[in-house]
Amino acid sequence: LIGTTDGFLIIDLNKITEPKDFSVTIDAVFKNSIDSDKKRVDLAGNIEFPNDENNFEFTFSVPNYSKTSTVEYQYQLEGLKENWTLLSKSNSVLLENLPAGDYVFKVRAYIDNKPSLNTATYQFSIKNPWYLQPPFLFVYFVIFGFMFYSIHVVTKRYYRKQREKLLVDAQKELELKELENSQKIIKLNNDKLRLDIENKNRELATSTMSIIKKNEFLNAIKTELISGGKNNLDKVIKIIDKNLNNTDDWKLFQEAFNNADKKFLKKIKSNHPDLTPNDLRLCAYLRLNLSSKEIAPLLNISPRSVEVKRYRLRKKMNLEHDANLTSYIIEL
Repeated sequence: LIGTTDGFLIIDLNKITEPKDFSVTIDAVFKNSIDSDKKRVDLAGNIEFPNDENNFEFTFSVPNYSKTSTVEYQYQLEGLKENWTLLSKSNSVLLENLPAGDYVFKVRAYIDNKPSLNTATYQFSIKNPWYLQPPFLFVYFVIFGFMFYSIHVVTKRYYRKQREKLLVDAQKELELKELENSQKIIKLNNDKLRLDIENKNRELATSTMSIIKKNEFLNAIKTELISGGKNNLDKVIKIIDKNLNNTDDWKLFQEAFNNADKKFLKKIKSNHPDLTPNDLRLCAYLRLNLSSKEIAPLLNISPRSVEVKRYRLRKKMNLEHDANLTSYIIEL
């Protein structure tokens, strides 16, 4: 029963046949901002809304007068969600706090799992906020460009100063090392000169003492010869023997030998502690690769006696029969 201005209409629903196909339509679109009332918008779509008006409500429907059929809907919002929602009997949807961008709202219906002929769409856009409008974007671009350039200049200047500082430090360090090396070289040269001077002084002192002793020895012989007489000849022979057996010459030789061949006598004493001073003297002469004939006048003995001493020295050192004594001492 439907009321009219002129009376009533009676409709027999049993005589209404269900259409084979059906369509879905968007009935109304509402917008609103936070804490404001909803406002209906034009259904034509393609409208650009302010950024603060980003809450939307869509209502849609399918004309269906069947008492047994069930209408279900599903929607999709391109630009935010690419997937269709699950089927629902609700014929409205509320979309809140949509971000700026372009959107296409789509809805379709199902009656007893049969889809609608069409998909209703509504296209709209939401503007960017005021601080993202093109003029402000240009200002931001200029500001960021200036900041980037300033940072680039400051960074470049900083690294240039750092590089200059590193170069200065490296130059100072190089100069310091060169100075240290020069000082080391000067010190080594001074030490070498000092050693050379000490050796020369020692050699000079040794030569001087040797000359003095030989002059004293010759003067003593000269005096005795001038005096004449057989008894004086015996005194001359005694003086000669005394000088030949003088140990001062050996001490001078030993000091000079140690300067030339350091630690040899200490080493041979360590290897052969039973050697006597005369044995060490013979070893020193053998170290100089002198023959028995050359050693004999130094020891004031005959060459034959030198050979005997060499033999005894071999036994004290426990050398093999085929081992060469001179080679062993030189290689020690």
